[in-house]
Amino acid sequence: MNNSNTENSEKLSHIRHTLAHLLASVVTETFPGTEHTIGPAIDNGFYFDFAFPAGTKIGPQDLHVIETKMKKTLPNWTKWEHKEVTADKAKKHFANNPYKLELIDDISAKGEKITLYTCGGTIEGPGNKSKSQPFTDLCRGGHIENPAKEIKPDSFKITHLAGAYWKGDEKRPMLTRIYGLAFNSKDELDAYETAKIEAEARDHRKLGKELDLFVFSETIGKGLPLWTEKGTTVRRELERFIVDEEINRGYKHVMTPDIAKIDLYKKSGHYPYYKDSMYAPIEIDGDEFMLRPMTCPHHFELYLSRPRSYRELPMRLAELAK
Repeated sequence: MNNSNTENSEKLSHIRHTLAHLLASVVTETFPGTEHTIGPAIDNGFYFDFAFPAGTKIGPQDLHVIETKMKKTLPNWTKWEHKEVTADKAKKHFANNPYKLELIDDISAKGEKITLYTCGGTIEGPGNKSKSQPFTDLCRGGHIENPAKEIKPDSFKITHLAGAYWKGDEKRPMLTRIYGLAFNSKDELDAYETAKIEAEARDHRKLGKELDLFVFSETIGKGLPLWTEKGTTVRRELERFIVDEEINRGYKHVMTPDIAKIDLYKKSGHYPYYKDSMYAPIEIDGDEFMLRPMTCPHHFELYLSRPRSYRELPMRLAELAK
């Protein structure tokens, strides 16, 4: 990635992070008593997690109101101010927010600096009818210095709600997560939404059902398709094409077992490094077997099955692994 791309990527991340703060500002001002927690930039935008007061219900119908208020508030966000503070001072500022107090303790335990960032507030002047309070948050930084100037109001959108446990721990409180999309321009935002709609229209789960290619059964398990006659025909034709193409390119097609003794994956390094994401071992006749994570360990054993000559190299093996 060249310097220009890196700078553009960093700027977009700062835009999204800034908009997460703007979202928190609007939500906490619109719904008094709401506690804001964390709100990072993500691949296509941003989100923020909130703890709404008891009795306050927020639904999809509120998202447009929030988005509209964000666009009206944005012109007042002209400059960020930040300062390093002590843990006691930070706790005093967020005395009524237990989530921020916990984060302050986490930061202190790591010996890191505690910084508060402030932006917004009503700007006096003719034609300025929007009003907002300055918004201060606990943050490490990474913002657009002049959001009003550098963020286009039509380049972001509040999209949907979701539930999220505090710190991803199911034993902690369930929070409300509000998501938003954000890009450099309206054209980029529109292009992303168009691509998403087209991708949804081509979703294999949707097409598989509509074209009678495969079905899923909760009794069998998620992600384990049952191929119909039509689907099997399509799959068979694709497999034939793949095998023929690979043979034409110099590959030798082989078939190896779907499981092997755990010793093979210890030898290949898969088990020591990836065992937490592999299926659990199965004991058969006193030996431990595992479902293979990849075919390459099996192919190495084929190579080692007899002495080889350099004339056999390069040795290209291929397999249609299920």
